[in-house]
Amino acid sequence: MKLNKVNEVPHYLEIINRYRQKGCLTNDYLRQEVDNLVALGLLYESCGANNAYLFVKKEECMRLYYYINDLQEKTDFSTDENLVVELVFRGNMGVPETEIEYLLKSGFHLNLRRDQYGASYKDLDPPMLISGVNVRKAKTIDEVSLACNLFNQVFDHFSGDYISKEMEQSLFECGSMWIATDMNGKFAGALHQTIDNNIAWISHVAVLEEFRGRGVGQALLDTFVYQNQENDNSRYMLWVQSKNEPAIRLYQKKGFKYTNKSTISMIKINK
Repeated sequence: MKLNKVNEVPHYLEIINRYRQKGCLTNDYLRQEVDNLVALGLLYESCGANNAYLFVKKEECMRLYYYINDLQEKTDFSTDENLVVELVFRGNMGVPETEIEYLLKSGFHLNLRRDQYGASYKDLDPPMLISGVNVRKAKTIDEVSLACNLFNQVFDHFSGDYISKEMEQSLFECGSMWIATDMNGKFAGALHQTIDNNIAWISHVAVLEEFRGRGVGQALLDTFVYQNQENDNSRYMLWVQSKNEPAIRLYQKKGFKYTNKSTISMIKINK
């Protein structure tokens, strides 16, 4: 497969206009960021007779977006890059079996499922007093690096969780990193938050293995909720791997509920 760089936004729009036909299968949600992707030279395309594929260059892979109109049209996804595709679906509608089957036949493999949880402040339990744990904003770039290294060790690199070294400075400057330490100041865990449309999101949260079971995750979660509370209607969201039962129990106990939105990621290792 040859990937062609998309150098202008109209090129992207032409692809959508041509391939977004009635009944087509698509996971394209790039419109809000396409200007930035084109400006940075990160957007590529490969189009066939009936199907179109868009690729966004990430740190360790290319992320695939598609417009599929013909399930019989064969596509060779062999490239110099590892590929990952994320399928978004409503949980009560079941998994997107048609797309999964098509991608499996194209050489992709199932990776992991993540579920979205959300809550308003008024629906959440009050914070718990966790002795022996302190939570505060990261004070230095070294603390941000420590947190990012932990996230990169814990989370899957192919599903959008990887944080590059180039991102660390901006994370430090915007004050989006919470650090948990024990009473001796030893690093125990971290939480990375983002704010989008007045919703506070947990982007990453992880606890060092030696500190698990000691309330560190609870302390990070409580601090995140409290520090982003403006009124009883303040909203919070997060994604969690469906197999991460301890984390799910923590969020559900706090008052978070499944929003009926999930994703399944699939990967194709080419190198």
